Amino acid sequence: MKSKCTKIFFALPVLVAAALLTLTPLTLMASGHEKPSATIELIQWKVGFVIGGGGGSGTLNFQGDSHKLKIKGLRVGAVVGVSRADIKGEVFNLTNVKDIEGNYKAFQTSGAFAGGPTKFWNLKNDKGVALKLQGAQAGLELALDYGGMWLKLK
Repeated sequence: MKSKCTKIFFALPVLVAAALLTLTPLTLMASGHEKPSATIELIQWKVGFVIGGGGGSGTLNFQGDSHKLKIKGLRVGAVVGVSRADIKGEVFNLTNVKDIEGNYKAFQTSGAFAGGPTKFWNLKNDKGVALKLQGAQAGLELALDYGGMWLKLK
């Protein structure tokens, strides 16, 4: 009985991760009729063992102007490793540049060994600003966690 429970314990996160990786791109494609307000490019570093953290920088291109961004993050769950993600995407529902600031929360799965596959994120802050992001992750990381990414104008 104990070995069966152990197998289920280790198989469940893998099944959840596979479902999330399959459904996330479909969610992004389903809402492709909106016109983006801006574009965004981010470089994010992450490190963790059970509790993880990260940081980075980026650029928001909004109404013909470039705005520098600072990124902070905290993750809790099954996290181990170090990685860097190069992320690009579109911003929706942004009418005032200050509204980009805030906490974007998400449950995520990630994995990287040297160079990882393209990942997709669909995030929203409390002001209604939505980010549709995609990017590649490089490093050595395995994670199934819940976390937040805080964006702030520099």
